[in-house]
Amino acid sequence: GWAGLRCRMRERTAWIMGGIAAALPVVGLLIWLNLDGGGSAIEIPLLPASPSEPSHPRLKVLEEPGKWELVKTAQSTTATNHNTGTLHAYWGLNGHCLILEAEMTDHTGAITYELSVKHFNDQIDHYHYTLIQDDGYVRGLIGKWKTQSTRMDWWSVYLPGAPGGVSQRMVEQQLTPSERKTSIDIVNNNQVELSVSIESKRAGGPEAAPTAQPATPELARLGTAGVWQEVEAVMEEGKLITYRINGRSRWTRGGRALIYEGVIDNNGEGVYFMWVKTYDRMDGIYRFVYFFKDGPVDHFVGKWDEATKTIVWRSIQPPGNRVIHETFTSPTHRTWRVEFFDNERKLVSSSDGESRLK
Repeated sequence: GWAGLRCRMRERTAWIMGGIAAALPVVGLLIWLNLDGGGSAIEIPLLPASPSEPSHPRLKVLEEPGKWELVKTAQSTTATNHNTGTLHAYWGLNGHCLILEAEMTDHTGAITYELSVKHFNDQIDHYHYTLIQDDGYVRGLIGKWKTQSTRMDWWSVYLPGAPGGVSQRMVEQQLTPSERKTSIDIVNNNQVELSVSIESKRAGGPEAAPTAQPATPELARLGTAGVWQEVEAVMEEGKLITYRINGRSRWTRGGRALIYEGVIDNNGEGVYFMWVKTYDRMDGIYRFVYFFKDGPVDHFVGKWDEATKTIVWRSIQPPGNRVIHETFTSPTHRTWRVEFFDNERKLVSSSDGESRLK
């Protein structure tokens, strides 16, 4: 859950909160904090409900939840390809995010899976679009809604590893509430190298997602789907504060990504968050995207250490300043330590946490 990450990033320009957290014995922390003085269990927050409506009217310009049929045409300077597919759209993060799972079939019958998350970022007054590809590569765009022309203009802000001069533009036209047409251009130094057109029509209401399993051994390392109980100890303004967290994780269709939606008990107030983890098969690294309820999106990359069963996550957007050591002691138990550094790479604060499958 990483309540420390949420607390530290609430004021995204204020990094130093004072003091380095004391070293904590992480193993057993969850059991200790979930018992009161008499040894009885303490009730932890409820999981976020699966909402049928968005949290704000401005999100209604996005796709209506349900099943959509897709026809996709991709044209480069040397070839043209036609694919068909199905898109499943539903609300997540307590109605703050629209989650879209796509299954695309090419002319050979091969199936690829993509996961997208759309939401509104209050801090920059723009929409966000995060795409996790079948191979684990992650792209990020921001957009503006044009009311008179009923369209969303998107442009890339996060293309890790892309050469300089490469960008992505996208125009999403709402023809009717149940029909859309999307045009995508991949541009290199002002020259269009790939053009994609997607026609989509809503074909029915939401469908229950089938139970999925991780698609590869690398993805299976990330843990088991289900309900998790977590606790994190954070040093805030010289005081050690503990947070209880409840969350639910599940594998997306095709098993290419693990989604976690959680709630942090902040003095009786539920604070919602969401993250997505995946494995980039081309680059051989793990990718982790953290979604805040008010809109910001943080990106991390990590490498697996087989000897310690640990992924060391490093923040790349915003860059630097945060390192997370996440140890997977078993498919049903993990621990972590979040470290925050100043611009001179001096450790200024940290937090420790533990998570167990319920």
